[in-house]
Amino acid sequence: MSVNKKEFADRMAEKGGIKKKDAMKGLNLFIETLMDCMGENEKVKLLNFGSFQMKIVKERIGRNPQTGQECIIPEHEKIKFVASEGLADRIKERRHE
Repeated sequence: MSVNKKEFADRMAEKGGIKKKDAMKGLNLFIETLMDCMGENEKVKLLNFGSFQMKIVKERIGRNPQTGQECIIPEHEKIKFVASEGLADRIKERRHE
């Protein structure tokens, strides 16, 4: 199951006891700020959550899944997220409750 942006903001509102529109505003602000930092090639570290940073993915040979034909995937950037140990531990605890 996946949670979309609206559902996530609704959960934030419920958990934080705030209005849904305020939760969505906060979520949008977080996303915009994260995008600004990534655009400036900055690493973002959030204590007990994880870190985001831009990584360069080298050129490689891939396959078209429909035809099986080989193609070159050019070098490109992508955002890498690494979860903190604190986040991983909290998720493990909740799964075992």
